[in-house]
Amino acid sequence: MTAAQAKPRTVPVVLNVDDYAPGRYTRTTILRQAGFTVLEAGSGEEALSLLTHRPDVVLLDVNLPDIDGRQVCKRIRENPDTAGTLVLHLTASNLLPTDQVAGLESGADAYLTEPIAPEVLVATVKALLRMRRAEENLRRSNESLRSLTDMLSHELREPLRQVSVFAELLHERLKDKADAEEEMFLGNVLAGGRRLNALIEAVLSYSRSIYDVTPMSDVSAQEALDASVNELELLIAESGARIICEQPLPEVYADKLSLARVFSNLISNSIKYRGTDPPEIRVSAVPEDQFVRFCFADNGIGIDPKYRALIFDVFKRLHGAEYPGTGIGLSLCRRILESMGGSIWVESEAGKGASFYFTVPRFREAASTGRSAYKWT
Repeated sequence: MTAAQAKPRTVPVVLNVDDYAPGRYTRTTILRQAGFTVLEAGSGEEALSLLTHRPDVVLLDVNLPDIDGRQVCKRIRENPDTAGTLVLHLTASNLLPTDQVAGLESGADAYLTEPIAPEVLVATVKALLRMRRAEENLRRSNESLRSLTDMLSHELREPLRQVSVFAELLHERLKDKADAEEEMFLGNVLAGGRRLNALIEAVLSYSRSIYDVTPMSDVSAQEALDASVNELELLIAESGARIICEQPLPEVYADKLSLARVFSNLISNSIKYRGTDPPEIRVSAVPEDQFVRFCFADNGIGIDPKYRALIFDVFKRLHGAEYPGTGIGLSLCRRILESMGGSIWVESEAGKGASFYFTVPRFREAASTGRSAYKWT
């Protein structure tokens, strides 16, 4: 990091790119009068060379003599050093809605058509800078929260490990000497330690789902399901559960480990909240537009419709201590799926089982457009 980069700027820098000199001059004058530092470029190549000055905002004419402005924007986004630069497209000729869509999809943060009133230009630049400051503040807050979470988990794990180890040793030593009440006390200590350890691990998993960026690719949902079933083999056998998948699941655009985590959480959830009959979980998938809609339908105790949205909140548990858990599993599923561009919801009635639906992108393009429109009703 250079000395110039190390010091925070007091005056934002705007790169004004336009091959029409009179228009460029007028815009530069307006911006300087508004208090900005302004750099000028008359072509796409010149603009790209001036990016070494790390401008905060690039005012980018769509029609340039050497490189189309949309291509310049794409090159800005493709370069890791400049990918976060704010880009405002300006044009006097590309006025159709399709032109605006093309400009914004090329990576621009905003799109204005001329003539532009000076106050509108200045206000738009200031709005973009406010947006960037808000993003930076959120990023710093997230980094602080992650550091706090990591620190707390580290500080809690070691004393908890000591408590658990010595409680186990004491339980082993006293197993033939303790009376019923003492045995109950030790059992409660051990059970509390296990619950606390499970909670710490669940919080860590949820934290990682927020902050860790996992690479996505074309993966087999069937392989992810098979991995989940193998991981839960003992739980499935002990509960007598049946996992029914009548057709092989398709390929999706996702992270395989994260997708397997979603499958595992949903299977575990269905087994945990089973009814009097052995758990039966039917898994299916249907391609819909750019997404694949999955369904995990079980024959468990079901959910009252008024709680269908609440169950995805962190630490939200509808049932008491008779059902073990941390209240993070479904929240983690939602966090993972939303990070991949999908969504999750449930359809259920109390006593009639639950059907968990969730969507995952079929292609890279679907993931880049944001979350799917599906949600609970």
